[in-house]
Amino acid sequence: MAERRIDSLICSGEDAKTKADVVKTGVQAEAEKAKEAINTSFDAIAKALEERKQSLLAEVVQMAENKVKALDAQLVAIDTGSAAPMAKQDSTAENTSEKTFLLCVDEVVLFKSKLEELQKHISSFGEVLESSTYAAHSLARGPAVDEAMKRDVKSFLWIYANDLNKVQRTEGGEAVSVQFSSPEDFETTTEDLGDGRYKISVVPKAEGTFSLRIGLGEADEEIFGSPFEVQVMPPPNYSKIGVDRLGPASKPWVNEPMCHPTGLCFDRTGRYVVVADQSNDRLQIFDASATSTTPVLSFGRKGQKAGEFDTPGYIAIDREDRVFVTDILNHRVQVLSFNSKSKSLLPITTFGAKGKGFGEFQFPRGVAFTDNGQLLVCDHGNGRVQMFDINNNFKFLRCLEAPEPLAPLDVVLNRDGEILVADQTNRIHVFDTDGIYSRTFGKKGTKDGMFNYPMAISVDDMNMLFVCDQGNRRMQILSASDGSFKHKWGGWKRSAEGAEGEEDGGEEGASPAPSPEPADPDAGDEWVGLHRPAGVTVNSQGVILVSDWKRHYIFRY
Repeated sequence: MAERRIDSLICSGEDAKTKADVVKTGVQAEAEKAKEAINTSFDAIAKALEERKQSLLAEVVQMAENKVKALDAQLVAIDTGSAAPMAKQDSTAENTSEKTFLLCVDEVVLFKSKLEELQKHISSFGEVLESSTYAAHSLARGPAVDEAMKRDVKSFLWIYANDLNKVQRTEGGEAVSVQFSSPEDFETTTEDLGDGRYKISVVPKAEGTFSLRIGLGEADEEIFGSPFEVQVMPPPNYSKIGVDRLGPASKPWVNEPMCHPTGLCFDRTGRYVVVADQSNDRLQIFDASATSTTPVLSFGRKGQKAGEFDTPGYIAIDREDRVFVTDILNHRVQVLSFNSKSKSLLPITTFGAKGKGFGEFQFPRGVAFTDNGQLLVCDHGNGRVQMFDINNNFKFLRCLEAPEPLAPLDVVLNRDGEILVADQTNRIHVFDTDGIYSRTFGKKGTKDGMFNYPMAISVDDMNMLFVCDQGNRRMQILSASDGSFKHKWGGWKRSAEGAEGEEDGGEEGASPAPSPEPADPDAGDEWVGLHRPAGVTVNSQGVILVSDWKRHYIFRY
């Protein structure tokens, strides 16, 4: 393994002094280089100022000469009678003679220094830094390394350039190298975001398992975790989801004791899923890769303290495995940290309180975050979506504005960074990456692309929008870009011959009649499969989990 820059700073008790002395010597040497660079820069500025000074002085001399020449030429014209007289200005002019002339120039030769503007630049010129990028402490996060990619589908990751103390750098400019084990099978572009982050866009052209090496700096040193193993899968076939009525369409994945499960979300690896066990006022965590559906953690109880809940609702998990939960009847948002190794949750903070002011909530629902560190919260009772700065103590930024009043239920971002808001008025509102209203799709009804209470939404890595169309007792898949319909599925009623169940699909807004099922004389009236979808989450492996609020189950497709 190639020596890393950080290795020169790692020491034992025995060689600590020796290495510290080396660093001290290096500090003095670097300080001398910095002084030399400062002197060189200011000498260059002094030279540039002197050149500008001489240019301005020459301009003054030239301007004065031009004015004198112009006056001399005008005097000759006056003497020879070829000069045009001054135009009569008005009837009150003192001299109305036709021999009145206006001299062509005046005596003004001024210098405007703009000294204040220059002083502002001088006061902020240059910066003495005591930190730099350490590749060994720099990270890669994003679906291209945390999840499986899909062939011919654009994915991405972010490189976070960190310093010796693992603090993210605040400026760009680093050299970045991205190398796949099979370069011909990938198209990549790198964007310097200027804040210590670098966005890598990737389009895989072949399926399989590959190695990804990421290097930083002139030395092209590998970042933490490099090389990464990345997986490319074929695109999913959405038309087959939920159609196997002898399999997952009818049988719950989790039927452990829960009461009204609602929001749920995969962690960044797509292995663990956090579920809001709403009426039990707790969170439950399941391992989607395990054969057992026993929760690996049950966390929380009814209360108002940190780590306690009163009707937990919706969940979002970021790339740092921070878990954001809307605590509906406590009118706040809780933030927790999930440790996948110890399978534990640790409360970090809460923010918000009941009220109508900015930063206050009434029955908060959906929650999501942007790539730029902004948190979006559906403040349902106040009819608005509030935006906060995650990296600045959840400072309120602004509210999203739409042409009509909002009744937001849930919020997600599509792959283009647009913000999608599911609304109680049975529509999906779309806002651009700056939070400016763009368009709306959907309306109340039972047809494809129509909704009856779209309680929750999620977007997968194919930019497909999954909608919990709760009133229609079904799931719908739409394009997250234009809202075009792709697929639907749901539960169905199975009853004895001639019997009519309570939920027969006949009321307004009900789901379309399911395909005929053979009568089961021993079963009587029975609803099979999904009944009241309340939350949905999808991982890159194509696993779809849907919570059923009425049946207290989690279905897996």
